[in-house]
Amino acid sequence: MITINTKEELVDILNKYKAYATDYDGTIIDSMHMWNKFASSYVRSKGIEPKNDLDNKIKYLSNLDAAKIIHDDYNMKESVEYIYDDINNFVWDVYPTIDFKKGSSEFLNILSKSNRNYLSSATPKILLKLSLDALKINDKYNGIYSSSDLGKSKESGELFLHIIKNEKIGKEDLLVIEDSILAMKKCYELGIDTLIVLDYSNKYNISDIEKYATYFVDLSKLVW
Repeated sequence: MITINTKEELVDILNKYKAYATDYDGTIIDSMHMWNKFASSYVRSKGIEPKNDLDNKIKYLSNLDAAKIIHDDYNMKESVEYIYDDINNFVWDVYPTIDFKKGSSEFLNILSKSNRNYLSSATPKILLKLSLDALKINDKYNGIYSSSDLGKSKESGELFLHIIKNEKIGKEDLLVIEDSILAMKKCYELGIDTLIVLDYSNKYNISDIEKYATYFVDLSKLVW
């Protein structure tokens, strides 16, 4: 793993790749505090006391996977598809109010200059577009890919393989930019390089980052 300490080092590394699959939650916007508690908050809104392990159980999973777990573990009469839509509605009002992480707006400006910066997220497009509109950054991306909309878990790696196939690039040409430890490990298995961004969600997993990431950066510490 290579730790990036300056903006210049970051730019040099980014220039090695033809395209970027850039995560959104926890990488660009400071939303992981919300996502880490949304499942238990949602279940409580239905008058059900959540189990202690619920939020950890769905951590890093897509909303669709969360809906399946909530449906099965809490014997909810509604369908998985209904719960999935209901979860999205639950966070609808909060999500567009979430701001950039420190340094991520400047980082995004650099990525967008490539004209091959693709938003890759477990969050559904309908929610992503709310945030993109609120932050006025639609023009920073050349496409949006959501594992939830594909019906896949991002940690399966299918989203990254889909981007590679759809954008007609080689695995060696794509840099996956993430905060997710599980996504990082899957990319490692697939032979896809990763740049891991320090976040609240991964700050206790530095040993895993050192073992599986290609690059690591704390955007808040770079001089922009």
